[in-house]
Amino acid sequence: MLPIAISKSRLAQALLLPILTLALASPLLAQTQTLRLINEYPATSITAVADLQFAANVKQLAGNTLTITTEQENQNPFKGNAQVNALSEGKIEIATLFSGIIGANDPLFLLSSLPFAVSNFDDARALANCAQPTIEQHLLKLNAHLLYITPWPPSGIWSSVPMTDAATLRALQIRTYDENSRAVFALAGAHSANLPFSAVPAKLAAGELNAVLSSGDGGAGNRLWEQLKNFTAINYSIPLSYTVINQDVWQQLQPEQQAILTEAAKRTAATSWNNVKDRIKANYTRMREHDVSLNLTPAPEIQDSLRNAARTQISNWRQKINATDIVGSCIKNKLKDN
Repeated sequence: MLPIAISKSRLAQALLLPILTLALASPLLAQTQTLRLINEYPATSITAVADLQFAANVKQLAGNTLTITTEQENQNPFKGNAQVNALSEGKIEIATLFSGIIGANDPLFLLSSLPFAVSNFDDARALANCAQPTIEQHLLKLNAHLLYITPWPPSGIWSSVPMTDAATLRALQIRTYDENSRAVFALAGAHSANLPFSAVPAKLAAGELNAVLSSGDGGAGNRLWEQLKNFTAINYSIPLSYTVINQDVWQQLQPEQQAILTEAAKRTAATSWNNVKDRIKANYTRMREHDVSLNLTPAPEIQDSLRNAARTQISNWRQKINATDIVGSCIKNKLKDN
């Protein structure tokens, strides 16, 4: 019988160590195998930072036998939904995909970005953990295997003018990031368009947008604050990104290689969840340094208008998904008051 003092984490490490030791000694891994990981966000965004950490974790565990190369933002040849197709078809081995992008293929993935469904990171993490088995099943339909999940800081409104009342809300020509957010802002009276982040800079430069729904995390803020000098912290949602590997590639890996990727992914996810709160403070500091006006207490009429629209859209979303095909209990518990 194991001593009671041994923690679950220590036990897991003890069980994993022989596998990793075998992996490093295995002749099957004598040659370097390289896997490409794409992400359309800037290198300093939270998901791109996580990807770099994942690559470093793999290197630490595998040495030179297994390498992850990251292709971020402009280096990534695929944009928007083309990333999902590239991953599913095996044109790329690994991809970090924003929930709104995958949600265009399967509305279940819009769960994390449902408006005002969670109000803090503890609830967001609990919901993600509860739904993960179902998420993994749905990823298989896209020929994908889940490696790790990365949370984003809460989404807010970047705008060219201050958000003071419902009239300024209705005057927005706003980029949103999935079908739910597009519908919510449309229901609230704004002109909204569902666009991948990679399309935003050109749309802003052309004057086709005067607002963007985004956390503006890390390097993403660099693409926004030159033209959008106002940020309103509406805490719309805490969306997630999913880093997934092509299922065929995953099955072709040796068990030792799978063990390495799994452990590296576990470490990456833990770091992201533990550090995301600090990124909010860092983002706000950088915004102020670049003369962005922060509104941390939005006008009640703005919040009321968006929340009313959100209730309607959440009802629409529920009708789209198959209630028997999701983790009903954890979703109902989180959404019952919306």
